[in-house]
Amino acid sequence: MYLVDYHIHSKYSFDGSCDLREICDTAIERGMYEIAVTDHMDLYTDKPYDYILDCKSLYNELIKVREEYRGRLKVLIGAEYGQPQINKAEASVFVEKYPLDFVIGSIHNLAGDVDLAEIDYHETDYRKTYEVYLNWLYDLAADYEYDVLGHVNYPCRYFKLQIGEEVDQSKYHWEFSDIFKKVIERGRGIELNLSGIARGMNDTMPNMYLLKLYRKLGGEIITVGSDAHVAEHVGSVSKIGYQILKEAGFSYVTVYDKRKPDFISLKNL
Repeated sequence: MYLVDYHIHSKYSFDGSCDLREICDTAIERGMYEIAVTDHMDLYTDKPYDYILDCKSLYNELIKVREEYRGRLKVLIGAEYGQPQINKAEASVFVEKYPLDFVIGSIHNLAGDVDLAEIDYHETDYRKTYEVYLNWLYDLAADYEYDVLGHVNYPCRYFKLQIGEEVDQSKYHWEFSDIFKKVIERGRGIELNLSGIARGMNDTMPNMYLLKLYRKLGGEIITVGSDAHVAEHVGSVSKIGYQILKEAGFSYVTVYDKRKPDFISLKNL
């Protein structure tokens, strides 16, 4: 089975702990053929692009690791590129400077660098926050660099954890339709983020409703990723991800080489 994991964080991420070789060794043990190391490259309003990530050290080491594991594991040099619209100039510098294999475009923070994970949803109307988030996600989808959009219903994780609120995604059918149409129009894709499965939260981002909506609109480009921050999660849920993709109507899982997509048939996986 051609197993891949396209969302992994190393010790270079502010929230990661894994050594790059530990990640690779775990991936090989789990039968992975390809992985993408996608450490957080979040942009901030008045900070340089590498404020949150030591890009020089990370990418220099990744180049060495990629060569070291060549023939045993394909290691993609990636990034989780957070809210580039918050600092367009620094975002452009980053993309031009580093020849990446794969880019996840995500929204983690909103205006004023407010982290969606740190908002107190007991004191804030989560529905208004979600509407703002979706506007930001559309902006990213339409005008900025990425290969796939990451965890497209991301704030819902924190709505559930903090206030136990399960969001009915059908209420945001048209907002997501507009986002997905823009993604498809640009020849980009989305990810199936499996962190909820890996961490015992029993759902994916996006959930089945949104996966089927994306597919119905003509979406074909889709990656699978564990969103691992510790070694034990690397490659742990890819097989489950393939089954979910099949259930949602997808025939392929997407892989990348120098930011160009290719497709692995799910027929015999």
